[in-house]
Amino acid sequence: MADTPLPAFFINLDRAVERRAFMERQARRLGFALERIRALEAADVDEATYATMSRRWQRPITRIEIAVLLSHAQLWERAAAGSNGLVVFEDDAVLSPRLAEFLRAAAPTEWDNVNLEWYGRRKYFRRSGAVRQEGTRLTAVAREKTGTAAYYVSPGGARKLLAALATQAAPADAFMYQHGRLRIAQVEPALAVQAHILAGEGIDPGIATVTQIHQPRQRLTLQEGSIKYRARRFVGQLALIRYQLGRLGPLVLRRPEVDLDEFRQVGEPKAELQSRLSIAQIER
Repeated sequence: MADTPLPAFFINLDRAVERRAFMERQARRLGFALERIRALEAADVDEATYATMSRRWQRPITRIEIAVLLSHAQLWERAAAGSNGLVVFEDDAVLSPRLAEFLRAAAPTEWDNVNLEWYGRRKYFRRSGAVRQEGTRLTAVAREKTGTAAYYVSPGGARKLLAALATQAAPADAFMYQHGRLRIAQVEPALAVQAHILAGEGIDPGIATVTQIHQPRQRLTLQEGSIKYRARRFVGQLALIRYQLGRLGPLVLRRPEVDLDEFRQVGEPKAELQSRLSIAQIER
């Protein structure tokens, strides 16, 4: 397996053995090294951490959401200590055949964060500032909203995230992409798509689409401290006005480019397919 300038990691629950095999199988096929990082679970979040972090966003945050955030933070610490940054995957990311090429290119350290995935949602892009890199285009993003299944984080970007984590918290994507926190680019065409997104497009992702890290979350009511939470949400909505106005000038609201055909999985041997489905049923 070829060494790559950008180390790549995937976050994976101990019990999600089928998803681990899925990610490792993709890495072998594409020819790059991929290291597993144990995902934290709700039970790993102690009472003191929960009491502190759960009250720091626009609504109360669940234990699972805190566990996901801290799972990503493990890799931000590694990125902050290095010189090139690293690439992070969640364990349901379906990877493009072009990904290894991106990993072998020079680290895009001029950006704090580069989103590698396609989530199907529109975002605010800057009309100028796109850079070509190894068969892809890095397009400047003015406002990102979601996407933590596949991304690059630079040492500087990781340090910004860790500094913010000392006093703030949110679900992982909302935390990472809070307005003004990071300099962000989007890879186009995208290099990864989450399994459930592909399934929604009518494409077999090659993996069960029940998520392992992002499990179903209970909708929480805004009772205790509701004024505080509503005020934070209101301030967040106010920040969006500048982006709406920006569409008259330097910004454009559109979906990222993607070639979904390159994510269609090659059929697996029947025995392997049956084994994969059986393990998926156990994990559920």
